[in-house]
Amino acid sequence: MCGLVGLAGNFQKELLFSMMESLKHRGEDSSGFYLYDGEDCRLCNDFDIYSDWKIEFPEDCGLHEEFEGNSSVNAVSPDGKTYSIGLAHNLLSVFRLLNDNEELVYNTDHNRQPIATDNIILIFNGELYNFNTLNSYLKSRIDLKNPPKSDSELLSCLIKYFYIICGNDLLCALKELIPCLDGDYSFAVYDMKEDNLAVCRDQIGVKPLFYGSCDSFSAFASEKKALWKAGIEDAKIKDLTPGTILYNFEEHDLESNLIDRIFSLDLIDYQKEYGSYKEYLSLKDSYDVYRELLSDDLKASVFKRVENLTDIGLIFSGGVDSTILAVILKDIAEARLEEIEAFQDGCSFFKEGVKPLNITLYSVGVENSPDIKFSCRIASDLGLELKTIIIDEEVVRENVENVLTAIEDDNIMKLGVGMTIYLASREMKNDGIKVAISGQGADELFGGYNRYLKHFDNNSISDAYFALDEEIRHDIANMHHVNLERDDAVAMANGVELRVPFLDKDIIDIALDIPAGYKIRDSEDVLRKHILRDVAKDLGVPDYIADRPKKAAQYGTGINKILKKRVLKEFDITGFVDSLKEN
Repeated sequence: MCGLVGLAGNFQKELLFSMMESLKHRGEDSSGFYLYDGEDCRLCNDFDIYSDWKIEFPEDCGLHEEFEGNSSVNAVSPDGKTYSIGLAHNLLSVFRLLNDNEELVYNTDHNRQPIATDNIILIFNGELYNFNTLNSYLKSRIDLKNPPKSDSELLSCLIKYFYIICGNDLLCALKELIPCLDGDYSFAVYDMKEDNLAVCRDQIGVKPLFYGSCDSFSAFASEKKALWKAGIEDAKIKDLTPGTILYNFEEHDLESNLIDRIFSLDLIDYQKEYGSYKEYLSLKDSYDVYRELLSDDLKASVFKRVENLTDIGLIFSGGVDSTILAVILKDIAEARLEEIEAFQDGCSFFKEGVKPLNITLYSVGVENSPDIKFSCRIASDLGLELKTIIIDEEVVRENVENVLTAIEDDNIMKLGVGMTIYLASREMKNDGIKVAISGQGADELFGGYNRYLKHFDNNSISDAYFALDEEIRHDIANMHHVNLERDDAVAMANGVELRVPFLDKDIIDIALDIPAGYKIRDSEDVLRKHILRDVAKDLGVPDYIADRPKKAAQYGTGINKILKKRVLKEFDITGFVDSLKEN
């Protein structure tokens, strides 16, 4: 959704602006910054980073102040002045509101950042899917003069509220608040009064956040390239662990940390305690119960990710994961149309202002590749609009550098998958779509990879299931730096926010609880993801898709073959990525 940058130590404003500019692709709707030198602060949240750095800003600068207190807002200081704290934000505004004419408009004004609430300064990247619940909670405790109209405004007010009830302790406030948040996010908050800086990341790591230090300052950013820009060596850059708080550049765990919970269940102890996997299954719900619960959670997860949107793009392969999402999106769109028609017919039960959900599927591949063929067939059967992006050697060659610049990695597999999302999201941007839905996470959660079958080679069936459960947990805990950061980077390179319904916290919880034997039956189950395929059929996915064997994106599209056999024979990807780090 946005790009975050922060500095703490001893630096000049030009460094902050330079880092900010390197992430401008993450948000072109607005830019803002906050600077503090230990005595005075400067804040502006409506700033053109391509203009003259010495520009004089209006004194009010859009400062949001909900609680009593003062935060000064001044023009940028003269050249040569050094600062101790700097926060910068590039905004991609996707949250919409109805204006006075009942028209949906981008809510840019209420999303401009940084946001100042008394002594609390916030920059935020992401979405809070329980906005209404959190807003009601806050309203029941505080009489706000100006109710929050965006996720960032709401989060700022919530942080201030918990800060007060925690005795002006920012770390305590965040530890109390974060377990209440349901969303995909990264954010930074600075307490001017006590001079404390905290940086946070969601529980699974959907939104990226990196940090590192050099001699005169420490820094964080949504992408590594901003830290390279600051002169921080790649070897010194760390990936903020999901679900933790980076407090004054030291990581603090939360008691509710999802990754810690993933490993808190010692399956080896279970294996010792129970004589067979069948005995272990006796503790669990039945297959049919899990099947029904998973279906309901998937519907809810997709619904809340498109609740405030009118246009959505779906990265579509014609496989079971993306088709499940397509079917659910179609159901949501049809339900909205029914509400609109009922309201127009005078039914007072339905509220005014519901807008249609326009769905477009985007499929990438070489001519007649498996993904293109299956995508065309199922899109036609579902009656959904499909855009195919047909690629060849020339297209792949032209975009290698763009994708490598985005993913900041010379891993060939990441390059192949990343190019698929990059090309799809670029087409979405051309179509004016700011949010994309992806099926990322389904393979890790439900045993989709072929490598999972190795556990059945030399183990008893019971040992194989326990070993499979262990590997699935390991993969979920590590997917933030294997897949999620790559996918976010290539989509945001085109200014498109990626949302991943399969990684909703409720779906992760139920997937962790579903026994491995419900995901992969045995060594002969070459389709894998058994329970998810059955859920797909329950939702109305045709058998020819529900039972379609998995083919990784780089293979199903044909990109991998073009890369390995043609393009990369003449292109030094390691050298190119090294040059990015150096420059």
